[in-house]
Amino acid sequence: MHTTEPDPIQRQSPEPATVLCVDDDSEYLALIRTAFDDRDDLLVVTETDADAALDRLDGVDCLVSAGYDILDAVRDRAPGLPFVLHTSSPAETVSDVLLTDERTDYLQKGWSEPHMALLARRIQNLVARQRLATTVERYGAALETSREATLIVASDGAVAFVNERLASVLLEDRTTLEGRAWDDLFTDETLARLREEALPVTADGWCWTGPTTLRTRTGGITSPRTSLSRLDDGSLVFAFHELDHGDRDR
Repeated sequence: MHTTEPDPIQRQSPEPATVLCVDDDSEYLALIRTAFDDRDDLLVVTETDADAALDRLDGVDCLVSAGYDILDAVRDRAPGLPFVLHTSSPAETVSDVLLTDERTDYLQKGWSEPHMALLARRIQNLVARQRLATTVERYGAALETSREATLIVASDGAVAFVNERLASVLLEDRTTLEGRAWDDLFTDETLARLREEALPVTADGWCWTGPTTLRTRTGGITSPRTSLSRLDDGSLVFAFHELDHGDRDR
């Protein structure tokens, strides 16, 4: 048994990123504003005073500055804020620690149109990474607090995530579940159904819904309505909407 899904909802363009550019060279700031003026994905705000810039971080998605001091201050006030160190200093003078920080990027200053396009790309990449991390954190929190028992299986077949609800149902500690082969968690009958019926459905891009039975140390627990979907990377997501504890002794 499986359910069909409606046509995908058309995705809206992401919200434009607000970029705060801080530099004591007002002419250079004007160049950045002009270069970014026609973009609808980046909204540029400029500031020549570092202290004033630190007071206006709310709502800022990325900060661009040549100052190491302002970078240290930003990390104290907004640790996760993307930061592009946009300086005249060559790369060899920049700390290796800074260059390996995923929140921070480096670009030596330039005046050309291609340089400004590269600066925009660096900003976009940092903001996209931060937004993705925020989304993942939110979804993770939602899965953790959900009353639905949830299982995520990586493309290699290992259990990648088990929320607390599912771990308690299986009478297991999460640390003993994550990393195990996913088929260890289901009865033989359920595995046969999943392989013969559910997995081909998800391979075609659909969501499968049907009964499953999970193994526990005291028997089995049936979920009359389990949803299974496949992500773009091949991962499988199980949501056990109902659980029948009467099957424990089977």
